[in-house]
Amino acid sequence: MKILFYIILSVLFPFQMIMGQTGKDSILFRGNIVYDGDASEATFLHELYIKHNPKQRYPIVCDSNFSIKCMRGDTLLIEHFDTRYPYCFQVVEFIANDTLPQNIHIWRYPKSCNNWYYHQKYKTTNLSVKDTIRKSELVGTYKCRWELENSDCLVTSDATMKLNADSTFELIDEWVSWDISGTVFYTGNWEIKQNTVICKVVPELIPSTIQERYPGQVLHFVWTNLEDDRQEIMKEEKVYKFLVCKKGLIQTDKIDCIYKKIKYR
Repeated sequence: MKILFYIILSVLFPFQMIMGQTGKDSILFRGNIVYDGDASEATFLHELYIKHNPKQRYPIVCDSNFSIKCMRGDTLLIEHFDTRYPYCFQVVEFIANDTLPQNIHIWRYPKSCNNWYYHQKYKTTNLSVKDTIRKSELVGTYKCRWELENSDCLVTSDATMKLNADSTFELIDEWVSWDISGTVFYTGNWEIKQNTVICKVVPELIPSTIQERYPGQVLHFVWTNLEDDRQEIMKEEKVYKFLVCKKGLIQTDKIDCIYKKIKYR
């Protein structure tokens, strides 16, 4: 309902410049909202406001460009509403110090994922299975699509995992079940034992909900499960195990779940 209201508002009262404060040190701040990642995943509903005046909010609907009159040095905030739970709400905070147009970035996942999760064009490749498995041969990015159908519903999972050369790993698993969806992000350490890859989630490595990827721009993840996951793993450890085979990494507790190594085109 709120989204529909903003869309109607933007049609009836289109504007390019948002009228905020005016005075001796007032400036016209101009910005462009940039969504880091696949543009098809972005939703075009934002709210802009000055930090010390949060009640006066301005909707930005179906547009990435905005401008606002404010005082030089004011802290501005943009709230971004995403449709996918639990990473559905981000707030980016920045300072209005200049009149030159600036790109204001919003990202959906921790900044470490920016260089590998969003690549869309890739091909799968087989693993080289030998008597002795070398860690260097397994380093890379893997993708897995998995479906579970039962009498109640169909669950679809799309996962991306990266095994890093420094023995850390990152895993993003997005699942959808009818009108319910969710996202899991885990990180930790990995090792090889005989023909099995063991990935142990380390709670201390789970990123903070407050992150800075670009100088002067701080993004807050709101309504995320990062902190909840951290607390749960501190109580009970979480370990993924994968059997190394030619087709890829087979998750031992889901034998039809195969993580295939990919190469970007």
